[in-house]
Amino acid sequence: MLEEPKNKSLDGRYKTLFESVNAAAFLIELDGKILEANQKSYWLSGYNWEDLTKMNISDVFPKSVDWSQLIEEIMSKGGMNFESENVRKDGTFFPVSVSTSLFKLDEKPVMLALIWDITERKQAEKKLKESEEKYEGLFECTIDGMLVLDARGEILDVNSRALELFGLKEEDMMGNNFLSMGLLTPKSLSIVVNQFQELLSKKIAVSQETEAINRDGVIFDVELSSFFLVKKDNEIDNFVLVIRDIRDRKQAEIKLSHEHGLLQTLMDSVPDSIYFKDDENRFVMVNKAKAAHSNVKPEEMICKTDFDFFPEERARKAFDDDQEVICTGKFIINKIEKLTRIDGSERWVSVTKIPRFDAEGNIIGTMGISRDITELKRLEELYKKETQQ
Repeated sequence: MLEEPKNKSLDGRYKTLFESVNAAAFLIELDGKILEANQKSYWLSGYNWEDLTKMNISDVFPKSVDWSQLIEEIMSKGGMNFESENVRKDGTFFPVSVSTSLFKLDEKPVMLALIWDITERKQAEKKLKESEEKYEGLFECTIDGMLVLDARGEILDVNSRALELFGLKEEDMMGNNFLSMGLLTPKSLSIVVNQFQELLSKKIAVSQETEAINRDGVIFDVELSSFFLVKKDNEIDNFVLVIRDIRDRKQAEIKLSHEHGLLQTLMDSVPDSIYFKDDENRFVMVNKAKAAHSNVKPEEMICKTDFDFFPEERARKAFDDDQEVICTGKFIINKIEKLTRIDGSERWVSVTKIPRFDAEGNIIGTMGISRDITELKRLEELYKKETQQ
């Protein structure tokens, strides 16, 4: 059962207000002695009314709080607000917000102290701070340039990587409208605007490759992506633009394309059948000679297997050889095979198959070269006959 205050220092005019205020309320003499305390002060401190009226207000604060100095400051200002900690009867500490004011009671100066438990607020502030620190860490440590824009395109925040990409300082960008700074070409400007519109309508935008311009007017390749920062209850906050420098990737793609072209030219210039397969025996690359033997174009063989072009028996032999190479990693060198075509003609081939490896050394398929040695076999048979006569 809740204990009712016993002290009658407050008359009826103020007693109801004193008890109904949403805070622990203390009526205090200027030396800190507690004259009166409301019901919420019992809940907050863990003391009962008799305990509190025998105590000094400094008893519910940590020893580190200098109440004599605080009272002097309160008297000089007529009151003050501050945050501190309180100590419960069981010795536990908790954060509080304190509001103090001076007034006269029966012509005697007294102080009213209102104390609120702000544990939940402090916990929320801590979580918010941790969240902001994580955001700031991600924002600054990412390898991509990032800008936070408002609905008009004004730059609210920019990370170091974005400044580096454009060759600018923070003061050059903050507060300016990114869309009108000349850092985007007409092509990339339209992409940013379209992504913004897509986010508004679909809540998602597709990353796109385009270009940007640095301070020196140099155009460079970038990949743009964007998303909305969302507040609690899914309320849209700001527009985040992510700028990824893809110059190295583009150069690597150009180099790879050039090397692929050279390889294809070399393969197509060789009369032997040359082919690459994946780990499921599907063709990933063939030369013209290989495709011609099946009366198709090279691109018509991609993603297909020997079973799509040869009789079952021959395709099965090729499949078994490929599986042996993939499973054992051993090479098949100059294996002589006799082939019978659909028209009944016979051909002899020398087949070499070796495993294909990825960057980690794992086998990912096979590479094969088949050389037509029919004429060589004909000459061998002819020589054999002549020597036997």
